[in-house]
Formats: sequence, structure tokens, C-alpha cells
Amino acid sequence: MRCWCNHIMDPQQVNIQSVEVLERTRAAFIRCREELGLAVAEADSEVDRLVMWLQNDRVMYWRGRINRLREDLNNARSALFRKETVTSSKDSKPSTVDERKTLARVKAMLEDAERRAARTKSWAQHFPREQALFKGATAMIASMHERELPAAIVALGRMVVAIERYVRDEPVDVSKMFEVELAAATQGANMKRAVDSAPSDDSSQDLSAQSKQEPLP
Repeated sequence: MRCWCNHIMDPQQVNIQSVEVLERTRAAFIRCREELGLAVAEADSEVDRLVMWLQNDRVMYWRGRINRLREDLNNARSALFRKETVTSSKDSKPSTVDERKTLARVKAMLEDAERRAARTKSWAQHFPREQALFKGATAMIASMHERELPAAIVALGRMVVAIERYVRDEPVDVSKMFEVELAAATQGANMKRAVDSAPSDDSSQDLSAQSKQEPLP
């Protein structure tokens, strides 16, 4: 199936073979917008959940684990001290090998937990900047989903209606209609993009401050 207009030679005449191409294109745009919206929403949601997970769940987890390991360390030290002060009937001290191994193991676990807690805290403080950079990188996709694709879908729908009117011998200038619809859709999308892309004073200051932060560990 084909759809074209041979208005180059004569602007007052058109040769319409089928509107099926426009209809299929419009349907493809609708599917694309739905899938694009889902993808952007899922990506934003995953990033937001990661920030919350770092700032709340992980920070609280390592804080609680460090407290438990410190309590285990005190218990291991107490057990070693009691074993060292005990004497048998033959005035020989019992073996403290197991207690010392337990103490060393708990110390290593505590040191590892403290390192992980420090790294988690650093990421929790710096990751919102990465989140902002990600959202800025996907702003063009979001603009396409919210403005360009809807404008194109509306324009194609109106074109199909106008061509159908033309086929029914109703008065309509298809060539002019194409130009008006495409120009209106492009101009509207450009105006909205220009308004949205204008940074506010606060956002400019925030980005300037973020750019001066040290790199992530």
C-alpha cells in the first residue's frame, strides 16, 4: 500500500492511493509512545528505589550490624578473659585457642562492616547527583514521549480525516493541510521544549554546586 501526494507539479491536485500508510504510522507511533512511557517510568522508578535503598535500608542495616558485632566483640573478649583466669586442679591454664580464634573472627567481621558502612554512607550522599545526571540524560526521551509523539499522533489523525473527506469529494486542500499540521506540531513541540529547557536560578546553583563535588570513591 502507498500514500503520496503529487502536488509538486500542480499544487491544486493530489493523487491519493491509500491512507493505510498514515494509519499504520499513527498506530506505530501510539505503540511507540506507550512502550517508551513504560520504559522511562520503570527506569525512573528503579533509580528512585536505589536512592531510597542506599539512604535508608543500607545505612540502617550496616548501623545495626556494627552494633551487633560490637556486642559480639565484647562477649568474645569476656569469654577469653574468663578462660585465661581459670586454673585447673593441676595449676595449668586451659587452652584459649578457640576463644582467640572467635575474637579474631569477630574483629575481622566488625572491620569489614565498618568499611562497608563508610562506603554506603558515601554513596548515599553522592548518588543523588548521579540520579540528577540520569534524569537530565533522559529528558529528551521524556520530551519526545510527552510532546513530540502526541503532536505527531494528532497531526496524522487529522491528516487521515482530511484525506477521507477529500476522497468523499468534500472540499479540503490536502497540500495546505499537510503543511499546516506539520508546522503546528513542530512549532508547538519546539516552544514547549524551549520553556522546559530554561533553567531556573535554583537549579543552576544546584548543578554548579554538584559539579564541584569530589568524585565518587
